[in-house]
Amino acid sequence: MATTAGPARPSGAQPRATGVAGAPTDGAAAVGSAPFGVDPLRGVRPTITQASVERLFAILIALAAVGYGAVYAPQVVRQLPYLDPVWGPVTAIAFGAALVFVGVSAFVQRLAQVAQIVCALLFLVVLVTWPLIASRPIPDAQYPWPWWFCTVASTAAAMGFAPWRATVYTALVPAVYVVARLSPVGGDAGQAAFLQGVYTAILSGGVLVIAVLLRRAAAAVDTAQATAVRRYSSAIREHATEVERVQVDAIVHDSVLTTLLSAARAHSPEAKALAARMARNAIDHLAAAAADLPGEAPPVTVHELRGRITAAVGALAAPVHLRDAPVGGMRVPATVADALASAALQASVNSVQHAGGPEVDRWVRVEQRGASVHVEVGDDGAGFDLGAVPAARLGVRRSIIERVQAVGGTAVVASNPGAGTRIRLEWHAGTQA
Repeated sequence: MATTAGPARPSGAQPRATGVAGAPTDGAAAVGSAPFGVDPLRGVRPTITQASVERLFAILIALAAVGYGAVYAPQVVRQLPYLDPVWGPVTAIAFGAALVFVGVSAFVQRLAQVAQIVCALLFLVVLVTWPLIASRPIPDAQYPWPWWFCTVASTAAAMGFAPWRATVYTALVPAVYVVARLSPVGGDAGQAAFLQGVYTAILSGGVLVIAVLLRRAAAAVDTAQATAVRRYSSAIREHATEVERVQVDAIVHDSVLTTLLSAARAHSPEAKALAARMARNAIDHLAAAAADLPGEAPPVTVHELRGRITAAVGALAAPVHLRDAPVGGMRVPATVADALASAALQASVNSVQHAGGPEVDRWVRVEQRGASVHVEVGDDGAGFDLGAVPAARLGVRRSIIERVQAVGGTAVVASNPGAGTRIRLEWHAGTQA
């Protein structure tokens, strides 16, 4: 959006610019900001993702499997005399191998789900076939050795199975354990068997709920991030299209239309020569736009930028004076230099065409202030009401304001009828171009 000029002021008063909604800006407020800001995803990493949750649970299950296996291996060995001489050692060794498999899978993520499913299913087989495994009743002071691994198996099922299968497994394991514990070979525990079953169900159910909730939250985060990336990519494409449109509009207005107008008004040999030179410049601009390789051009110093602007306005039909200002050695991107130089030239062309005759004082000033570049184009001529400029006119809105905004700069147009015009362009080194 372009700025709108305030009401006319008494003679000699400074022009006063207003913002989009008509609020005063004291002649120094920027017209909008860069058309596209910093990437919102840059440096942002989600704290919870589905991959990170799977990895965390794989590590926790691995630690529990290896830890429980190491702690309770002696108790399992002491219980072997009460078990079938063949089936007892085979099931104990097979389940121990499954625990080791779960531990190893923490380092090979693609094997984690397979290891968890194998561990859960093997434990259920051991629990169901316990009457065949135990050849005689175990002592009252001991528990059947699967008791020590109920939580590990249920956690493995919660991570390896789909939620509904894990729910069935979590309900089935305590029930089967209670039945086995009530049998003579399970110790005929009576009421203690039911208490142990309830304890196992509560603990395993809690693990399952936590696993399901974390998985759903992580999936939601992944979906939200994918949506944000997709929308940001779409916005980038739209922004690129808008920048290209602004550039094309500016080239058409600055070069083609201005050249045609100058050629139509050229009656003297000098004017015809100027029109021919402008035509050559227009062809060069169109060729450069077709090449579309601005990133290959080297940076430009502020001193070179001032020289470019001085040479460009020096070819105009009316004199434009260069006002002295401090210029350092800062270098700006070529695209920024092109935008500032083209906007300054267009502002000078507008002044020559609309501000008045030779009696009008016109000037341009290029200045470096710290890490920023300031360009001012002004005159003390007729001035104009910016709010009255039709939207179809491209001069100020496309060739000056949007052109500077497209490289991350700001533009201020301050003018009042009879009080002259000042156009201030500014670009900071830290701004994304």
